[in-house]
Amino acid sequence: MPAEDTVFYVLYDKFMFWSILVAIFTFGWLFTAILRYRDGVEPDTTKLDHIEVGAFPVDRHNTKLELAFYILPTILVVWLTVMALGSNSAVWNYDDTDEETFPITVNAYQWYFEFVYEESLTWEDTDTGINVEWSAGSMQVSADGNTAAASVEVKMGSIESELFFNGSTLAGMPTAMYNTFQHNHVKVYDVDGLLLHTWEHIPVNHKLITPSNPMIIPCDEVIIANMHSLPVDPSDTRNVGVQHAFWVPEWGMKEDFVPGLESGTTLGFMPDDAGTFPIRCAEYCGLQHSVMTGEVMVVARAGQDCSFDSGVKKSDSSSADNYNGGEM
Repeated sequence: MPAEDTVFYVLYDKFMFWSILVAIFTFGWLFTAILRYRDGVEPDTTKLDHIEVGAFPVDRHNTKLELAFYILPTILVVWLTVMALGSNSAVWNYDDTDEETFPITVNAYQWYFEFVYEESLTWEDTDTGINVEWSAGSMQVSADGNTAAASVEVKMGSIESELFFNGSTLAGMPTAMYNTFQHNHVKVYDVDGLLLHTWEHIPVNHKLITPSNPMIIPCDEVIIANMHSLPVDPSDTRNVGVQHAFWVPEWGMKEDFVPGLESGTTLGFMPDDAGTFPIRCAEYCGLQHSVMTGEVMVVARAGQDCSFDSGVKKSDSSSADNYNGGEM
């Protein structure tokens, strides 16, 4: 969902078109009037459009033209207002009745974002030539389509292990129990330690915290983000946090965290392009406001793919190299 896919991008184009059109007409008439009726130019009294500097032509005004100057701009302003309100409704009153939803809680602190998963998410990189499968609690990793694969990092909850490829299969593959209630990931690297492929399971109530961890969300689903501004010390009941703003520049999307609002704010959106996109806090929130950054990573659920639009330039669809998948 790059910015050109959003309603705001379309709205910007429409506003820009009418602004340029109005500017051409307005400034065209302005400069014409300046040159034609400037002081020192003798008026042509033989024409009906004769205008004297400093005098309003009350006796021969054009009622239809004057009405047009009021009515047409009013229609234009009303129409642009309706378009703007429509775009707001499309984002903040997202119609999710016919779409699959993915709820997630986003907490803003000084000075980081925390993402709490209300629903589990199992995802895997696509088009890498590597595949991770689970059968009867045992994991199988195949890399027939990627000869660069050299090692595999397996993390099952708090237990981590490293395995090595023998050709396209794993040598000495142990049985790794897949527990859906714990955080699990499988990462495949080449001989230089470059991350080639990631499979990951994020359980319910798992927390990811910026800037070391991205916000991971599935593509082609309506993301319902419940957003809260929280104090640094949860036990400090006198402090309700400060104002923050969740901003994804490449999507043209921003939502405020309102301190003291018990129900928080809600933002609905549907990403349709896999990739990693920057997050910024767009509301001054204290001395370290500039370091309140992060990333949102749009991924495909395991066994699925994102419905790419071939006419849109994609961001990097690979996993973030520095993402460790941990809970802080």
